[in-house]
Amino acid sequence: MSGKMVQSDASSSDDSTVLAGVSACNSAFYQTQPDQAYVVLFTLNPVEQVPIWLAALADWFGRYSISLVYRHPLQSLPLEFFQRSLGTLLWSGSVPEFEPLKRFLQANALKFSFVECGFFPQTQHVYFDRQGINVDSSLAMDPLNWLPKDIGPILRSKRHEFFRNVPTYSEQQDYIFVPLQLAQDSNVQLNSRFVNGMQEFIHYVESLYPHDTLVFKRHPRDSSRYQLRSRGSHWSADCSRALIKGAKKVHGINSTVLFEAELYGTQTIIEGDCLLTRHADKKSELLSALMLWQFDVQQQDFCVRKIAQRSYLALEPYL
Repeated sequence: MSGKMVQSDASSSDDSTVLAGVSACNSAFYQTQPDQAYVVLFTLNPVEQVPIWLAALADWFGRYSISLVYRHPLQSLPLEFFQRSLGTLLWSGSVPEFEPLKRFLQANALKFSFVECGFFPQTQHVYFDRQGINVDSSLAMDPLNWLPKDIGPILRSKRHEFFRNVPTYSEQQDYIFVPLQLAQDSNVQLNSRFVNGMQEFIHYVESLYPHDTLVFKRHPRDSSRYQLRSRGSHWSADCSRALIKGAKKVHGINSTVLFEAELYGTQTIIEGDCLLTRHADKKSELLSALMLWQFDVQQQDFCVRKIAQRSYLALEPYL
């Protein structure tokens, strides 16, 4: 067998070098060794993803005596580590840190799949995909002809569930809701022109609506300071669902909030590229497909057959 290793571009990294730059709370995840059948999952920040999404997936795999083993995309790993596994998953695998790993896997004819947080709400769902995430996912070019003939019940049920008991934002009237994103979000950096940060996007939106009321909301993890120039611009920290319900329009880049607005039925203006722009004439069908494509981690409604269809994991013995 080949002795090739996954390396960073510097080609001199080893596990200790890579892990030296990783927080102690993350390092513990990367040290676990498999003692049974396993799936290897590469992620940059397991301490953030595991409690919300991946612990439930790991528990579910455990029912089949399969371990979910976490690794950093720049860790050095022997080829045999991949060959002995049931497959490789990449979490948010579109960022540059994954490029050396993907080149290594492709050079050795090793298939890999993606797993990412889903929709309605994000914190409760994940989806698997053989091609990528966001506009690189297989849903981007999917004709969606596999959907049920009547998707109305799917949409109505989710709309009712997702917006149930959410009060309508009422501090402003006749307003446009503008959800901001993290400037370093790969979906912003790779699939929009607003690569210099949210201040640029704020000024752009204000220039479009000089006489309208605008309600901006920072991303929950964004502590940056921004300047609003228009007299009609306001900040809100209210629930995005409440802001959607009261808005006449939602104007964003390619935020998940835009998908939520489409689910509610509020008009959207989308500045970036996303699945909604790829299916601009089939938005309802797309939303239905997203719901059927993903898995509920809280309910642990994982299905071996469905995961095998959406990924390259070698799960045939467990079907």
